[in-house]
Amino acid sequence: MPIQSLHISNFRNLAAVTLAPCDYLNIISGNNGSGKTSLLEAIHYLSFGRSFRSSTSSRLIRYTTHKFSVFSQLVIDSERQVPVGLERDLSGTTRIRIAEKDASSILELASLLPLRIIHSQSHQLFESGPIFRRKYLDWGLFYAFDPFLPCWRQFERVLKQRNAVLRHQRPKKELDVWTNELVKYALELDQLRREYVQMLTPCIIECTHALLSLSDFTIHYHPGWNDALDYATILSHSYPEECRFGHTQFGPHRADLEVKSGGVPVKHFLSRGQQKLLICAMIIAQGMLLARVANKRLIYLVDDLPSELDEQSRQKLIALLAEQRTQVFITAIESKTIGGGNDKCDVPMKVFHVEQGSVKS
Repeated sequence: MPIQSLHISNFRNLAAVTLAPCDYLNIISGNNGSGKTSLLEAIHYLSFGRSFRSSTSSRLIRYTTHKFSVFSQLVIDSERQVPVGLERDLSGTTRIRIAEKDASSILELASLLPLRIIHSQSHQLFESGPIFRRKYLDWGLFYAFDPFLPCWRQFERVLKQRNAVLRHQRPKKELDVWTNELVKYALELDQLRREYVQMLTPCIIECTHALLSLSDFTIHYHPGWNDALDYATILSHSYPEECRFGHTQFGPHRADLEVKSGGVPVKHFLSRGQQKLLICAMIIAQGMLLARVANKRLIYLVDDLPSELDEQSRQKLIALLAEQRTQVFITAIESKTIGGGNDKCDVPMKVFHVEQGSVKS
């Protein structure tokens, strides 16, 4: 589902940008502060409805203007073109358009534009808490399994209600009603996650082997409770403790993904460059699986690819991205650090140069 054309208006320092990317590798070069990352950020916002750099959307609006907009022409099913767009003003109002009609939710856009970004904060996948690894899994589940989103929403709703009962110390009879509902959706969500991890693991191993050498590489999914025991029984036994703390102690909201090599968590011994390659492998694996199970092509955004990677590692990564035969946007200060000398890259490539908020091809 490549982006055929892109129009950005008043997004950070990008006053008015129009570009026609190619369907494969798009290299975006320019000095620091020129607007390279802002261009990726605008594409990211079109899919996610949020920035990967700031939680305050008003900061994304160009100084002295009152709103930003991002519009694109997407190619769906290899031939059908669909115009999509999003704009947000200083009051916080967001308007989304798909096929010249107003859309009510960013999820409608996200379903048309599966997109993943690799940037300076991606190392949080290993070095930060389980929430980042759950988000990694749940992003893939959103696209791979239709039942995931309604199940996840129901689980979150019931969990919130059960926690409120615990927090306000309501009668146990009332808690039991929500506990039964929680068990139902927790087990459904857990099963979907297990199936996804089982399908994804071979893809991760394949991509990892293409980028770096890791001995005895393993991925293990933890459901958020001792899965040797019955989940309902665990909740029953933890009732006194949950009443004391005022929230549910065990469940899919505590799930985690453990990545090890030689029995040791990778965050303990991999360099930052090796972590970046492994994160790239895990994200590319999601795109590989998405193409296989849903016949959808993932768009990759890679911010500052040369950072922390030597020339050999860069060439391996570009070659693996090229093998996916999908659209990729990569930023770098100099384009030659991306495409130069890579004889393994045999897909079309287009280079854009960003300077003071304007883009030239």
